This record gives sequence, C-alpha cells and structure tokens, in this order.
Amino acid sequence: MVLPIIIDGILLGALFAASTIGLSMFYAVTGIFNLAHGALLILGGYLVYTALSVLGMPLPAAIVFSILVLGLGTMLFYKYMLHPIRTHHVTCIIITLALLLVLERLTIVLYGPWGLPFPTFIPETAVIGGVEVSLQKIAVTALSLAAIAALWLIMNKTWLGLAMRATIDNMNAATAAGINTEKIIMLSVFISAAITAIGGISIASTLFLSPILMSQMNMVAIAVAILAGLGSLWGIVPAAFILGFSDVVGAIYLGGWYRFVNLAIVIIIVLLVRPQGFFGAKERIA
Repeated sequence: MVLPIIIDGILLGALFAASTIGLSMFYAVTGIFNLAHGALLILGGYLVYTALSVLGMPLPAAIVFSILVLGLGTMLFYKYMLHPIRTHHVTCIIITLALLLVLERLTIVLYGPWGLPFPTFIPETAVIGGVEVSLQKIAVTALSLAAIAALWLIMNKTWLGLAMRATIDNMNAATAAGINTEKIIMLSVFISAAITAIGGISIASTLFLSPILMSQMNMVAIAVAILAGLGSLWGIVPAAFILGFSDVVGAIYLGGWYRFVNLAIVIIIVLLVRPQGFFGAKERIA
C-alpha cells in the first residue's frame, strides 16, 4: 500500500506544481492574483488537442503552438485589460474572474460540456516494485519537472532571471538601475503563461479535457499558492507535493469525496493560522 501512495503522490505533486507555478509567478511580477488561471491552464490542453485533431500537427509542434497562443494571449490580456488599472487590485481580480467565466462558456460552446479524451501517445506501462504505472504519466511528470527546472535555471542563471528577480523584489530600484521593468514584466507574463500551458498539457495527458476542470484546477492552484505563500515562487514545489500526497492518502482512506475537499480545508486553515503561507513568501514591493 505504501509504494502506490508514494508513486501516485509524486505524480500528482508534480502535476500540482506545474499547474500552480505560473499563477505564483504572475502574482509575483504583477501583484495581481489571477482568478482566471484555472481556465488558462485547461485552455493550454484544449489548444494542444485542437492542434492535434484539427490542424493535424505532430505533438511537439502542438505543444509549441499551445505555448505561443496562450503566452501571447495572456500578454495581450495583461497589457490592455490589467496593466492600465494594475493599482486597483480588487477591480483586477474581478476582471480575471470574469475572464474565467467567459472562457468556461466559450469552451462549452466550442468543444461541448462533456469531457474529451486526450490521445494516448505512450500506451505502454512500467512495473515499479510490483506497481503498474502508465509510461505516459511518467513522461508527463518528467515534462512538468523539466519545465520547473528550466524556470529555475532561467531565474537563477541568466541575466533575464536577475532582471526578473530585481523587478519582483523592488520595481523602483530595478528601474533606477536601468532595467526596463515594463518589458521584463511582459516577458515574465509570457513565461508564466508558457509554464501554465505545460501544466494544462500535463493535466490533459493524465486526466481528460473538460470545462469543469477549469474551476477545479483553479481551486488546486489557489490552495497550493496559499499554502506556499503568495509570491513564494519556489515554495510552490513542496506545497504541491504536500497537497498531492494529502489528496492521494485521503482518497484511499476516506473515499473519492475527499478529493478537492481537502483543498478547501487547506485554504481555510492556512488563512486562519498563517496567512502569509508556510514557505517564506516575501511581501511585494512595487
């Protein structure tokens, strides 16, 4: 029983991390909590599905297509809808919530209200310690972790990452140092959307595609972000695995009703006990 819990917890934790880190990054660089994140996440999966089934693209091209469309779309949304009113935080949150509802309705109109099966590219399975695991799930987990590792390298080993961290820490000081903070923010928004697209692809490959997942995965991302601490980019990873294992253990011992219920419980408890989260989120200085 222990080994299946470990395997499922790792798979789900990686999925939660890839699904949330884009939300945390968007908040860190813009100061806006994006309630449309769940919709953008699942939209990334729908874009790959469209590229594969309608446009006939191979999988690598479909992934690039999803990243580019979601990244550019998110940049335009931020630039023309959020940036002009970025100091009015409540208004920005309401606009992102409206976007979530619009994208949910639009997805139902275009794809229908029912779930769509995502193509299986790796039908084989592997046996790990007597537990049979889908190779596609393993590949998706590797993709999620690779995307997070690539983001870490960008943030810590490149000039762009240095500029991004300076902008997040103190926008005024970064501007005084000669950094074009507006351009850095736009690039950061694109990168956050790109990793969100990868998270959506991982969800589609592991589960299925459905408009209902937009709100459900929004709940997942919000719970992970709150547990980590808003703006705590790397706290997302341990927080995601904590919730991933919690979800797996709860579903096994308490039943399927526990899934997603624990996320609401985590949000309430963390906000009451430690509103700043548990992994060293820093206050945004803008």
